[in-house]
Parts: sequence; C-alpha cells; structure tokens
Amino acid sequence: MKDNGINIKVIDTNKFKTICIAFLLRQSLDREYVTYNAMLSKILTMGCEKYKTIKDISIKTEEMYGAYIHSDILKKGDNQIIEFLIEFAEDKVNLEEIILFLKEIILNPLTEDNGFKEEYFEKAKQLTKDTIYSRQNDKKELAKDRCIETMCKNEKFGILADGYIEDLENNIDNKKLYNHYKNILKTSEIDIFVIGNVKRDTIENVVKKHFNIEERCYKPLKTEFVYKDKVRENTVIEKCNITQGKLCMAYRTNIPANNQYFIPLLVANEILGGGSGSMLFNNVREKESLCYYINSFVYIFKGIIFIESGVDVKQYEKTIKHIGDNVDNIIKGNFSDEHIKIAKNNLCKKYRQIVDYNTATIDYYYTNYLASIEMPICEIIEKINDVTKEDIKKSLENIYLDTCYFMKGDEN
Repeated sequence: MKDNGINIKVIDTNKFKTICIAFLLRQSLDREYVTYNAMLSKILTMGCEKYKTIKDISIKTEEMYGAYIHSDILKKGDNQIIEFLIEFAEDKVNLEEIILFLKEIILNPLTEDNGFKEEYFEKAKQLTKDTIYSRQNDKKELAKDRCIETMCKNEKFGILADGYIEDLENNIDNKKLYNHYKNILKTSEIDIFVIGNVKRDTIENVVKKHFNIEERCYKPLKTEFVYKDKVRENTVIEKCNITQGKLCMAYRTNIPANNQYFIPLLVANEILGGGSGSMLFNNVREKESLCYYINSFVYIFKGIIFIESGVDVKQYEKTIKHIGDNVDNIIKGNFSDEHIKIAKNNLCKKYRQIVDYNTATIDYYYTNYLASIEMPICEIIEKINDVTKEDIKKSLENIYLDTCYFMKGDEN
C-alpha cells in the first residue's frame, strides 16, 4: 500500500514471539536541515502531551508488557531517516493500542511558546552534540566519515547524518526546530515496516485510521544511481592525535544494487576483504604483517568497495601497494575456485543469520526497497551460489580507486 506518501510493508512470520514496527520519516539528505533531523530523533521520545516525561513513557511501555521503543537517525544512500522502532509481545498487547501510543509520541510532542518544551530542546541539543563527539572520538569511524566526505563532497552521500556541531552552536533555535518538525510531517515519505505474526490488512486499516496526517504534500523521493567517470585518484593525509594510523581506500565500481552483476560484486568483495579467509586478511595482515586489522565492505547504494585498515605510519605506502596488488589480482581473475567457495559460504551464512533477528530482517527489506529491488533472502542465497568466476570478473570491469585517505599521528 502506498497512500498519501505512506508506504506499508508487512513481513508476516510466526518466527518471533513479538511484533516489531519501524516507523520511518524519510527525506533527502540536505546539509541545511541534517542537524535538525538528528535533533528530532532525540527529542520526540522525551515526552509528548499524553506522556509528558521519559518516566511516563516508561510506565506506559511497562503497562504494555514491557514494550520497547527506540528512536534513531539513519543514513541510507542519499536518504536521511528518522526511525521510531517499537517491539511488543504479540499475544499480550492490542495492535491498535501500540499504534495509538506511536501516534502520541510522533504527532503530539510536548510544546511551549510555539516550540518544543525548552528543557527537552536543550537536552536534545546536548545529546546530539554527544553523538557527534562520540563518532569523532572513534577514530576508525571518523576516518571513514572523512574519506566519504572527501570522496563525495559534491554528493548528498557526503553529508553526515548525525549532524554538525557548528549548526548546533549557530543555526538552530527551538522555534525553528519545531517549525521544521511540522514541515517534515507534511513533506516526508513515511515508510512503515512491520515484522511478526500479523496480517497486512490489519496494519493498513489501523494506520489509515490513526495516521491521517492533515495537509500532506510529500515529495516522492527517487533513489537514483549516479555513474561516475574515472577521475584522478584523490589522496588525503591528515594528522590526528592517534598512535595507530587509519587507512581508508574507496573504490568505485559503477554497479548499482539492481544490476545483474551486483551479487557477483558482493562475492568479489567477500573474496577481497570480507572476513578472516579473505585475500586482504591472509596476504596483507597475516603474511606481510602490515596492519593491525583490515576488511572491506560494499556501500550498496553507491557501488563503492570500501577498504579500511589500521596501519603503522611507517608501513603506509607498502600497505597501499599490497592492497592495490590484491585488488588487481581479483580484477585479473587471479583467485581460485576455493576462494570462491569460501566466499560464497561466508556470504550465505551472513544472509541466513539475518532472519534470526527481526530488526535485521526489517533493515534488509527496507534497504532493498530503497534500492529498488525485491529479493527475499532465500533468492539472494540462490543467486550467490550461481555466481561464476566470469561473473566476478565482469562485476569489476570498471572498478577504480577514487579516494585514498590516511589519518596519522601528530608526531609523524
């Protein structure tokens, strides 16, 4: 169902004893408003007109047999998403009661003087700062962010979804935040993903009844894959107060998620750096002892293979060369059938584990929805097992190193 910008997806299963609902307000990443949205993900679960404090919300969730509610900010491709996640016992709580509770939290926040409750505004501001600083203090995550910011400086994907300190200090006041909140209720695409022993019609009827948001004028968002021509490699070296260098190498493949060679690309990445049996782990870390850790993964919405490693500054250039050699070997097909077998087994295991967790299953189907693909996990496993060596080579025909980022210690 897609009605007035509200998309509902129900994953009907009796595997779990709970029902989990993800209510997702989705907008295009926008540098002007990204910090506003990060703050909203904090403030809306602090209190509302009916449940005025976190304690009141906790009391209500306990009355609903320990229902759990959580809010967060997500980044998927060029989308920034405010997520409200609620999980409850399917045989203990009435579905309509849960939806009414969500409605109170999302649509009826506690306000004063044409803004949010001032105390909550200040708390949300501080929590957003704490989140940003926490990510900055995690140098591994910071290096990833800096690499993507550099690589995608002219793309929405380069915007940080957790927000920016300078916005909190200079641009946002309470009334502006509240006005932005009212605007996004009208203009966001709303995605509701549900997993559990529940029927689609039941969810649709309850949502239609209670989430009839007035004056909706949403703008349909299109997740379009942007093909990038090969450019001169961008190398950035920055100093930071660390002892272990952080190396990030981002390769563009120009393979979108709905391309026939995307699954072979996943297998290629698994061979390259997907785990302890990968070429990078065995050759760069174990054989050459050039790094403390090394792995690679695929940014699904951008077709980027991203390699990250902890490196001693003295081994920086040598590590880059060996990583490049391993990438070249995969491009040329210098890997064995045993490499493919191990990669397929590891990749299939990862996908089989998804269905053991309701939130991971929601994330899988939501990511696929945004990437314009419909593929149940059993089907992706079949396709993984069908991948050939030629498919893998084909998926890497247009790969090139776009950005190499290295964070090193001040003293070096």
